[in-house]
Amino acid sequence: MTHSARRWLLIAVATIATVTVAGECYTRWPSNVTAAPLTLQPETRELILVVHGSFGAEEPTLIAMEKRLDELVAAQPGTQVLRYRWSPWSDNILRADARGSRIGTQLGQQLAMYWRADRPSGSRTVTLHLIAHSAGAYLLDPLCEQLRRTLGDAPVNVSVRMTFLDPIGLHGLLQRNWGAEHFGRCADDAEAWINTDDPAPATDRWLQHAWNIDVTRAIGHERFPGGGHRWPVQYYLEQLSPRDLAVTPPGRDRRAPGGVERR
Repeated sequence: MTHSARRWLLIAVATIATVTVAGECYTRWPSNVTAAPLTLQPETRELILVVHGSFGAEEPTLIAMEKRLDELVAAQPGTQVLRYRWSPWSDNILRADARGSRIGTQLGQQLAMYWRADRPSGSRTVTLHLIAHSAGAYLLDPLCEQLRRTLGDAPVNVSVRMTFLDPIGLHGLLQRNWGAEHFGRCADDAEAWINTDDPAPATDRWLQHAWNIDVTRAIGHERFPGGGHRWPVQYYLEQLSPRDLAVTPPGRDRRAPGGVERR
């Protein structure tokens, strides 16, 4: 190799390294965004919170899910369904992790203060079901952790269920397995509905802290026009029933975290 060739090779390697380091710093740098607050009804004792992914603020399948959940809880006093919009912060995919973590933490603080202040005398139990598509997964554990941390020794028992719908588990530019190792760690019960044959990055990994349902080959996938990354949302929507609203559905205690069920 000539001196000139070696020189250009070193320049190329240095450039790639610089871009990689800069990209890692950009994606991981803590965010200072301010979350839009939750609009909570008086005396909400059970909250079902639906969170969209990048560019998904008006995702039709999530809007349909909100409507279906509203129908299912209509006769349950004290139960509220909210579809949370964190756009435009969600729409920079490289910053969705840092921003989602920041927003989740703020929402957890808000919920904890709400449930600490709005309670009758004595202890009571509240339930939280977090449902997230794609990059919305980044909000869930920070929200849960801050909620539990802020509640502290308050006489409020909180049960948290998480439902991940094709979650993006990318952390930085290079850690593709981060979500698989961390998502669901704060939940009392967690499940992940996953499609493995779409191009969305880091959405084909089983979660170690959740029961995994692989819907890649499920009936109806080939007819669904919304693409593979949205298919788990549609599949979950189609099978929703009153049974699925429980924090720990019947039989769930027999499903070990990290296990896989293929539909």
